[in-house]
Amino acid sequence: MKHFSFTGVPTVDYYYLYQETEPRVVLGSTAIYASAALAKQGADILFSGPIGNNLNMDLLIPLKKLGILFELHQLDGIQPWLKMVFAANGQVTSLEIDTICANDFKSDQLSKSFWNTHACWIGTSSHNYAVSVANHGQRQSCEIILSPQGQFGYRMNDIVTLIEKIDFLNCNTSEMASLGNGHLDVGLDILNSINPDLQILLTRGRYGAWYLNQDEVFSIPAIPQIESEFLVGAGDTFAATFHYHRIQGNPIQTCLQRATVASSLKIRGFSYTQMATLDEILSETKKIEPLLEVTNINRLSHEATKWFRTEKPDSTQEGTIDLK
Repeated sequence: MKHFSFTGVPTVDYYYLYQETEPRVVLGSTAIYASAALAKQGADILFSGPIGNNLNMDLLIPLKKLGILFELHQLDGIQPWLKMVFAANGQVTSLEIDTICANDFKSDQLSKSFWNTHACWIGTSSHNYAVSVANHGQRQSCEIILSPQGQFGYRMNDIVTLIEKIDFLNCNTSEMASLGNGHLDVGLDILNSINPDLQILLTRGRYGAWYLNQDEVFSIPAIPQIESEFLVGAGDTFAATFHYHRIQGNPIQTCLQRATVASSLKIRGFSYTQMATLDEILSETKKIEPLLEVTNINRLSHEATKWFRTEKPDSTQEGTIDLK
């Protein structure tokens, strides 16, 4: 059985870095970055999703070298793409995306092999596709993990339909606050009312991260980082590493520490070029473990309530992709 099966819309990403005359081009999307991070650590990964009829297949080469197995389905239409422009400090100044041709891809096109997995991970995709995959995953008795890309912008009925069908949600505090009309605690309360068993991995940018289950909150600080234009994919690396070590039975504290280290090491280089190996993550975690103290408190405590009510989402997390 595979560790993870990923699905979503892979995009050809054009990164216009500050003062570079030509864009850097890679195959991207949240599920691709998470797949790459896990394959680099030795996980058994299958990625399945739609592609257009003009995709340059050479873009798959570095990902296949990492060990990712692909089951791609060619559709009529132009390959989905993403364009991002970066300022000198690494912040994104503009973003364009086109995934129109991917709207014709259906969950019943996923193979039997896809469902032979511990966890099904849904990345960048339309709301209807995400719901369909989650439904199918429930019938296959595999864990359903969602990394949302704009789904919180839909009507409440749509949010309910999706959230009640998943086991785990990865998102940042900015996305969660948007669900609560600007209030993080309200967003969390809404999700808890929809699915009390939902587990949430909530990244906080420069402030660290929280893991929430029905009864507990675990908090870990961030590792101070220099400004970088290589931050794209760091959040996906964090979530991927956390879940990989979690499904292997490691304590939540250990999973958070290794995820924090992996995301820090990811920004050493562009795209997935210098993502960390498992040995690098374990070695670095051992060295800086005293700086990564994890706090564990009751989710319904006054302290946890204060955390959620006073949290101001890191401005670097702003921006979601709206996929209908």
